[in-house]
Amino acid sequence: MTTQSPPGPRGLPFVGNTHQWARDPCDFRERCAEEYGRVVNYEIIGWDAYMLTDPDDVKRVLEDTETFPKHESSIDKLREIVGEGLLTSEGDRWERQREAIQPAFFMSHIENYADIMVSRTEDTVERWRDGGTVDLREEMTRTTLEILVESMFGEDIDLEARGIYEAVEAMQGPLEPQNQPITFLAPDWAPVPFLRRANRAHDHLESQIFDILAERRRADTDREDLLAMLLDADAEMDDEQIRDEMLTFLFAGHETTALTLTYIWDLLSRNPDAETRLHEELADVVDERPTIEDVFEFEYAEAVVKEAMRLYPPAHEIRRSPAEAVTFGDYAVPEESLLVMPTWVLHRDERFWDDSEEFRPERWLGDERRGRPEYAYFPFGGGPRRCIGQQFAMTEAQLVLATMAQEWTLTRDYDDLELSAGVTLQPKGDVPVTTERR
Repeated sequence: MTTQSPPGPRGLPFVGNTHQWARDPCDFRERCAEEYGRVVNYEIIGWDAYMLTDPDDVKRVLEDTETFPKHESSIDKLREIVGEGLLTSEGDRWERQREAIQPAFFMSHIENYADIMVSRTEDTVERWRDGGTVDLREEMTRTTLEILVESMFGEDIDLEARGIYEAVEAMQGPLEPQNQPITFLAPDWAPVPFLRRANRAHDHLESQIFDILAERRRADTDREDLLAMLLDADAEMDDEQIRDEMLTFLFAGHETTALTLTYIWDLLSRNPDAETRLHEELADVVDERPTIEDVFEFEYAEAVVKEAMRLYPPAHEIRRSPAEAVTFGDYAVPEESLLVMPTWVLHRDERFWDDSEEFRPERWLGDERRGRPEYAYFPFGGGPRRCIGQQFAMTEAQLVLATMAQEWTLTRDYDDLELSAGVTLQPKGDVPVTTERR
């Protein structure tokens, strides 16, 4: 079979397509998909990139981790931040870590976290006042971080006293969209302020984690949090490995859910019929406060979460790298290049989604759910490396949403959200909303 190089947009000397991509990565990838089709070749930040827009190609890559491991250059900076945790490890090491951690995310354990999810959300809304204004993104981020920390370490950890919230925020600075070119291109010795802040935050969190580990070992009490489960597996994990896993969850375990909740409220504010239908379901299902049993009964609330993640997938792209030269159809892709699977593009592809720009939770109900390729929708990735926290995140998003929506409506004066695509898909700047008691 004759193969050829995939088509793609022309770039500039030295920088390739970095300038086009940096202005708006999501729009750039959409335009590339429309113009060039199944496989698109472009160059960003010195990487030879190949974007895949066929769900079957995405399935092949995500389900074959041996041929398509993670892209090393993309995760080098993550390793500097979180070490060799589940997010950044490969091969046998990753398999051992996954096996040790997976039981913590079985539904039987997530049920133990459900009351934490509701209680911390109740703490959030208790601070609101009728007719007041809050920054939606900040409120969702703090809520999901509080849920994560208590689920990881137990209720006796004080985020404020230990400086965890500020440190997690600083650690994420190097991978903010506007900082990424400097992060990936600056030499290690460069005195970049946000890199220095991230390094200090890393050291601070590492110290806090070791302190918590030491306290837990001295206490020798029965617990059901994530740390207790990792300590039970200490024949497989030393303290350094447990530290890396804790750093990984602090770095990546709350932000995507916080973003999903931010987008949900934005979408509900623009779609009052959907919000009315959500309230009707909550009135039918929830007795006094939401419970894990209610989550099993939710249909429309789950559809709202899924539809928000279709339109605004926090993980807007997934990256891999072929360990050998491969082909996709007639197109040749070289070894060790960057493979990009654009969640944003496939989630809005008119081939698979009618009225793809519209927020329609109903598309996740009844017969509308059927007939699409499996990888037309993959907000949590896929294959063996599918996000380990998928069920936790879906449960959390529904319980936080239900707890808030029972008593509050969040509205904002409308311009469309401006987005910024870094490691995650984020709103640009604050998202002010008015809190109105129902």
